[in-house]
Amino acid sequence: MANISAQELQSVDPAKFQREYSSWCEYALDYEWWDCTYESFKSDMEKFGVSVEKIYFIVSYSQSDYASFNGTVDVGEWMEQNKERDQTYAEAYPALYLAVKDYGGCSTVSTSYRNSWPSLNWDGACVGNTFPSGIFQHLEQEAWDELVEEQYRSADLEKMMQEWINDKCRELYDQLYEESGYLTSEEQFIESCDCNEVTFEIEDEDDDDDEEETCDTL
Repeated sequence: MANISAQELQSVDPAKFQREYSSWCEYALDYEWWDCTYESFKSDMEKFGVSVEKIYFIVSYSQSDYASFNGTVDVGEWMEQNKERDQTYAEAYPALYLAVKDYGGCSTVSTSYRNSWPSLNWDGACVGNTFPSGIFQHLEQEAWDELVEEQYRSADLEKMMQEWINDKCRELYDQLYEESGYLTSEEQFIESCDCNEVTFEIEDEDDDDDEEETCDTL
């Protein structure tokens, strides 16, 4: 018998290599391998005024796969950081932006058991509940309320934020999918075996020759 590396086994005995590789895959992800991806996603979302509280995902290479999260969106900060064409939402809808900032508008993002994708909830309560401010401070209250409401309808912020969040969750899923695929690849199996000095027994050529000589003698 001879002991060989996983890489050598792949060439010498592909069938046995696949059996060993499949067995390894069953426990290869038996740890919190997603931590770095989580932290990167949370950090990225913070730049847009989004606080991520908890992340959910399934990567099983099926149609039920998803990635989502629970959290809150600082709508004013989101308007400052995201663009509609060549302007940020804060620049394109200044009255609405000031109303949001004045009211302290936040939206919640939640993932339910029945709906694995994120659901955004923003009530738009800043409409009709703020006072003229900034460059609009000299407007009459009625004119201000009408302007804020008009920009609220034009911006369609809840829809825009929902679409943006959906895109971000798809990006998160793609990252998790790629990471899990990499961590369970044949290359990683071979590297893991090498790092842990795992070898595999096979019959060497000398054993075969001895058996043939014995048969010839008989």
